[in-house]
Amino acid sequence: MKYLILSIFLISLSCNKEKYCCDARSTGIGIFVVDSLGNDLLNTEIHGAINTYEIKLMYLIDGNVQTVYNSNMDCPSFVCYHNEHPEGGIIYIFPNEVESEEYPITYIDWGNGDIDTLKCHFIRNDDGRSSSIVCDKVWFNNILEFPDNAIHGFDRAFKIVK
Repeated sequence: MKYLILSIFLISLSCNKEKYCCDARSTGIGIFVVDSLGNDLLNTEIHGAINTYEIKLMYLIDGNVQTVYNSNMDCPSFVCYHNEHPEGGIIYIFPNEVESEEYPITYIDWGNGDIDTLKCHFIRNDDGRSSSIVCDKVWFNNILEFPDNAIHGFDRAFKIVK
């Protein structure tokens, strides 16, 4: 009998030591930036273009603003620029997703003295074996842009006028 109890105890321990199988993230935000005439401001040939290398993100965490940078990332400033889309250039931003805030805030410093605010809402799931985080709403300067003004054919992308 004591061997049966020991066997059941060991089996229950091994079942509780399951490792995470998956970690799914879907938080990136695509932003097309145009002027009032519809010109792509991420195109360096356009007058008034934004230098994508000067864009910086700052996260508001526990009341403190922190500039984000990680040299180990492909996009160390958490901003990636792509210009292969028919609609023009697009930047992908990886926003603040801190769990301590219901609506984490990200500031976008465009490098020219202009700063805008992103506020996001996330759906988080963690069942002990896998976890996921999905950005389901994005406000740009307090205007709900995603999903309300999402650009068809893109995952979480919208257009802003500068």
